[in-house]
Amino acid sequence: MRKWKKWAAVSLLTLMAAGCSPGGPDETSDAGADGESSGEGETTIRFSWWGNDERHDLTQEMLDLFEEEHPDITVEAEFTGWDSYWERLTTQAAGNNLPAVVQMDNSKLTEYISNDLALDLNTMIEEGSINMEDVSDVYQDMLVVDGSTYAISAGSNGLATIYNQDLFEEYDINLEPGYTYEELGEEMARVSEAEGEGFWGYDFVKADYETFRHYARQFDQHFYNEDGTGVGFEEEVLQNFLTTVTTWIDEGIATPYDVTAEVNESGESMVANEEAAMASAASNGLVGVQTLAEADLGLNVMPSAADGEKSGNWVRPSMSFMISSNVSEAKQEAAAELIDFITNNQEANEILRAERGVPIAASVRESLVDQVDPTVQETFEFLEVLEERAGDPEPLPPPGESEVRAAFDRMLESVKYDEMSIEEGVDSFMQEAEQILNQ
Repeated sequence: MRKWKKWAAVSLLTLMAAGCSPGGPDETSDAGADGESSGEGETTIRFSWWGNDERHDLTQEMLDLFEEEHPDITVEAEFTGWDSYWERLTTQAAGNNLPAVVQMDNSKLTEYISNDLALDLNTMIEEGSINMEDVSDVYQDMLVVDGSTYAISAGSNGLATIYNQDLFEEYDINLEPGYTYEELGEEMARVSEAEGEGFWGYDFVKADYETFRHYARQFDQHFYNEDGTGVGFEEEVLQNFLTTVTTWIDEGIATPYDVTAEVNESGESMVANEEAAMASAASNGLVGVQTLAEADLGLNVMPSAADGEKSGNWVRPSMSFMISSNVSEAKQEAAAELIDFITNNQEANEILRAERGVPIAASVRESLVDQVDPTVQETFEFLEVLEERAGDPEPLPPPGESEVRAAFDRMLESVKYDEMSIEEGVDSFMQEAEQILNQ
């Protein structure tokens, strides 16, 4: 395993020293140390996730079905928005009170692995408690570290471009998989000029960090080095990427930083508003953007940095489900039954409607594709294309990734505003990233 450093140590030690375990069990109760009762013949587990009201309602409906089919298991739901979700989990971890099943983000999982909070699921998979026989490795590889499986994908996606199909037809734009940044720039320049002021061909949607990770992989480089103590790419690669970005902005091909920031703050989409022809996005993001748009939207793969032969993309979990190592064995077994149900049960997935991403079990995916609406079907089709082109999965990012991403965004803002040169920005970021990753 990578030699990751411990995360949030000060926060956890402070809470523990203070004897703080908010939301934990009363010392005089019959509950276990994890706050979840487990009487004879019945087990109660907690299941936490972040998301909007739609996800909450669909998940609760699925849990009702699970409890009908598993009368010996009761599931208590814990649901919050993104920001408060992680604050809550940190507090629960400090109080040894994590839920049995935790919805997990790729950028956070390593922190829980490093602190021995994530259960190794290999035995459960081998024994069939979590049946993975119908799941291709490509949907799970990112969640396997040194041969140990620490989470199960809740649904898959990949980095993509969302584009206005109506506009592409009008301007006879046809970007087949393998198209290059140069070809994309030429087409977006053409449509930008034709549409006039207030319209841009491409919107990076403040997804430059993800886009650069994809870009670097096309040169057999990675954002982080193998042991997570620094970046894994050459300065020249980042300089070339930033040159493309700033050139597109200067030439009116891509949205200026202030426009992108304003639109993102409002929760709108420039492609949906018909102010841009194309944008970077997670593939399952198409579903939400399409609801905001009058035009028909589509998905395409990301551009290639060179001759189009090498794809920098990979299939990734949009999110995953982790089982906490600090709950009792009975609760871990019940948690495994729930994750197996979400992964393999056809009726459960008909309820969830691929809201968390494309289902990872092949039989579920195949039977569900004709039952979801055309927009969701397109995300299924995109994953099939991506699976054929995908490279090896990107390793999980190290603890400190959130700070590194923030530093990258700050540097990018300064470069886009011409507050520093590309060379100065790259040098500044490289130094800051090294400091963060070696704390």
